Amino acid sequence: MSRLARAAGLAAVAIAAVIATPAAAVVTTFASFGPGPGGANVRFVNAGSNRNAVFYTTATSSGTTAAARHVSFTFLQSAFSNIGAVTASWTLNGTVINTAATVNGATITQSNVAGSFSFISTSAITVGATTWAAGSNLLSGTFTNSTISGNRNGTAAGFNGSTPTSSISYTSDFLTFVPGSNYDFAMSLSQIAPALNALPTNATPTRALRTFRAVASGQFSSDPAPIPNVPEPAIWLQLITGFGLVGMAARRRKAAIAA
Repeated sequence: MSRLARAAGLAAVAIAAVIATPAAAVVTTFASFGPGPGGANVRFVNAGSNRNAVFYTTATSSGTTAAARHVSFTFLQSAFSNIGAVTASWTLNGTVINTAATVNGATITQSNVAGSFSFISTSAITVGATTWAAGSNLLSGTFTNSTISGNRNGTAAGFNGSTPTSSISYTSDFLTFVPGSNYDFAMSLSQIAPALNALPTNATPTRALRTFRAVASGQFSSDPAPIPNVPEPAIWLQLITGFGLVGMAARRRKAAIAA
């Protein structure tokens, strides 16, 4: 085989590896968020004498209506390592329909939490040659059959969802999610006030959790890993190598024709 043919073949292999190689199936925590200043950023509201409730972000620690709240959002994949944490406008809107809390030993759990969330960039973000304008979708999602669970009369809990038990979907301007992926999220609720409980407080609950406020933070995972909408450094290396070999082969061909 001639050197020209070998060079062209190597270039084709490098480019094909970039285009055709599927992402490996692995559980990847690809993003996280932390609370901004100002105390409680979520509120759970019992609808009264029944088993319904709403769960939402508030603009301030004393807000009584659903509103966006600034948080610190971070992509955890290496393709975004240069941007670090960014300020995002976070909204969460959840509901509980006709579902009482349950108790198992010291643990109280509210199931059947459904809703949606979004993290929207508050400023432009640039990675390499790609720039996303302010207002871009960092991460949005929907969820059903998720749970809030913690110690009864405690001040901390987890808000969690995981497929296939929960139905979860993610979208992002920065990431492409592989169809058929499994997803999960894990949010930490701290500084819960009043303490986590449901009526009657000293017996089996007959209602949803009582109204409370909390400080939320969390993380999001996918199996397989989502694909960043910018090339990873390793992919850039493969592309540069492949295109360089193609250029070398073309120059040699041109020189041979001239001779």
